[in-house]
Amino acid sequence: MKHTILFDREAHDWNEAIPVGNGFLGAMIHGGARRERLQINEDSVWSGGPMNRSNPDAARTVGRVRSLLLDGDVEGAQRLAERSLYSTVPDMRHYEPLGDVWIDFPDYAGDDGGDGGPDGGRAGAPAVRRGLDVDEAVAFVDRMSGGSDSAMVEDFGCDPSLHAECFASNPDDVLVYRIESVDGKTPFSCTVTASRNDVHNGLIWRCEGVGPIDDRTIRLHGVNGGADGIGYEMAVRVIADDGEAARTGVTIDVTDARSVTVLIAGRTTFRTSDPAGWCMAALDAASARSYGQLRARHIADYRALYDRGAITFDDDIKDPSLESLPTSQRLRRVADGGTDIGLWETYLAFGRYLLISSSRPGSLPATLQGIWNRDYEPAWGSKYTININAEMNYWFAERAGLGELHTPLLEHVRRMDARGREVARAMYGARGFVAHHNTDIWGDCAPQDACMTASVWPLGGAWLSLHIAEHYRYTRDRAFIDRYFDVLRDAVLFFTDTMIRDADGYWAVGPSLSPEHAYRTADGRDGVLCIGSTMDNQILHDLFGQYLAVAHDLGRDDDDLAADARERLAGLRPTQIGADGRIMEWPRDRADTEPGHRHFSPLFALFPGHDIRVDRTPELAEAAAAFIKRRMEHGSGATGWSKAWVIALYARLRDRGQVWSNIVRLLADSTLDNLFDNHPPFQIDGNFGAVAAMYETLLQDYGDEAFVLPALPDALASGHAHGVVLEAGASVDLSWRDGRVRELILTGLRDGEVRLTGPSGAFVDVLFTAGQRITVDPTVLHGK
Repeated sequence: MKHTILFDREAHDWNEAIPVGNGFLGAMIHGGARRERLQINEDSVWSGGPMNRSNPDAARTVGRVRSLLLDGDVEGAQRLAERSLYSTVPDMRHYEPLGDVWIDFPDYAGDDGGDGGPDGGRAGAPAVRRGLDVDEAVAFVDRMSGGSDSAMVEDFGCDPSLHAECFASNPDDVLVYRIESVDGKTPFSCTVTASRNDVHNGLIWRCEGVGPIDDRTIRLHGVNGGADGIGYEMAVRVIADDGEAARTGVTIDVTDARSVTVLIAGRTTFRTSDPAGWCMAALDAASARSYGQLRARHIADYRALYDRGAITFDDDIKDPSLESLPTSQRLRRVADGGTDIGLWETYLAFGRYLLISSSRPGSLPATLQGIWNRDYEPAWGSKYTININAEMNYWFAERAGLGELHTPLLEHVRRMDARGREVARAMYGARGFVAHHNTDIWGDCAPQDACMTASVWPLGGAWLSLHIAEHYRYTRDRAFIDRYFDVLRDAVLFFTDTMIRDADGYWAVGPSLSPEHAYRTADGRDGVLCIGSTMDNQILHDLFGQYLAVAHDLGRDDDDLAADARERLAGLRPTQIGADGRIMEWPRDRADTEPGHRHFSPLFALFPGHDIRVDRTPELAEAAAAFIKRRMEHGSGATGWSKAWVIALYARLRDRGQVWSNIVRLLADSTLDNLFDNHPPFQIDGNFGAVAAMYETLLQDYGDEAFVLPALPDALASGHAHGVVLEAGASVDLSWRDGRVRELILTGLRDGEVRLTGPSGAFVDVLFTAGQRITVDPTVLHGK
């Protein structure tokens, strides 16, 4: 099956545009009939330079906030925290667009569609067919000049006049947009221009050259955030075959061409002191290659990643007649009760596409919107929210064999370490590294916003540090962990310095909270701050345990910090079950102020953690199920990323029916027509979280033991998974039929062993060496 996202019209808004990206440079392609808009992002275009935002009164008052909480004076603690712990500047830097490239087609007479808006539905307007070939990472737009009668729009029964393709090449560092006359003979004309509609600096037009100005290249540049901000550059080159190109100002007019190739490069001073020179060099190098060479190099680079971790379903459970429908119609069918297994397969493929396109070695990590953002003041800054969202972006990277795409997040944690040590000293008078619930391009770690339910949560750096341990568990890369061990150590050191004994004698973090939620006290008042939320304890249980395991591997587990970590680990409050049979969110059994809250914070230990298991902690698993049930009954899971988390949680609970019903709801309620996840607005974490959840239905990995097909929904009864990686050091090729393992081949990535447990509970212990391929007898996994 070919995985394609299809539209039968141009984009009516940004949420219908098609994303392309190479990790650093991205674009949203609108596919206008008369006017093409390429909305361009470069991942290091942010609103300004680094800031010191720590509150100077924090270190002398944080102890008083703790004391008030221990005394039960929540209101007093929160009043003091508002004054002394919130940052002096509430907002970090935020992610911004680089600019726009516009391509107009004057041969198509009539209204130009304005700002790239819809015109395909008006009488006499050109018809458009467009989409994304997910398997090759190439977007396409077919423009048909014969009018927009219903037959043409619905079944594309006529040939297009112009065919365009667009992709973002990682090996060549450019975005490529190619337009050609379909018959190869009929010439066409177009104009190309660039702009940046910055809300702070106004509409920016620049046309300058490096050396002599030629007729093929235009440039746009500026600086965000003043003298200490980020300088940006976008350069656009137009290559016309068998035609003429003439530049006037920031517009290049092309006449009588049979094909036109537009090359776009972008760079900032975040990475180079000379972004203009870098862009021109990239354009020169790309211009020296033919379009066919650029396309082939791009696809080869992409497929080397995309072919890993693939999940497909057998043809006999898919309806091939649906593949030619516009994706919007397929989503509406699902919302109306139809089944579309092929659409879910494409959704999963698209998730891998998005990670490859927005996170590459050397790039910044994927933001709340990956690499794609249209706004200069985007929702939540389009930055890194680290009380789940940034972490969710990378939940499936190691599982899919895409560990190198995890490295931008890990590198960013290293960037945060120095800033986090400054914040630990300034706010808490402590050693080590702390980060709260957001960070930005500079690794800012001070509290973000002035929001009691979110800002004063010091576990963001701890959660991110677990990704260091995860990458090491999957790779056992000694050079990697030697480089990152001090970051992991700093994360532990902060908590050994700052944890206190709570009223019951447990080691706990305070002040803290349960992300973005509030409780009701016994006297009916609302509270947020606490000493030792359940999520805090679960994250720290993981952090201390992972740190000690890594330190043992490195022979560094005999110092004072290791001893302190062991003491804190042993003294953490265990996860508790409340009077109503649910996992408790706070150290006291409190009522929710929002029973349908979108976060499932106290279930961290179920997923992405590993400490709540249906086979080893059945009472906690039952209490977790009760927690989810109540949340969902009151409307939780309404945001896309929350729904993805729900699917993963139900997978860990082995509830196949709930897994499938929530997959259906994710597609029906939380997916935009271009398959972007919808918070709303668009957030990419739901796309990534749903892929991670699907892996959990096929293989649940606890290091020494992996469960095969533990939560596979009946609707997905037959299929294949290729190259799914286990922590034990092996990859698995798995096929199943009617819910039973049909074939399982394990390939050693290093020497190791793992227990594979089948759906019946039967198991087999497998020892393997690096490079060894072992075929596991399926009947053993089914107890026969």
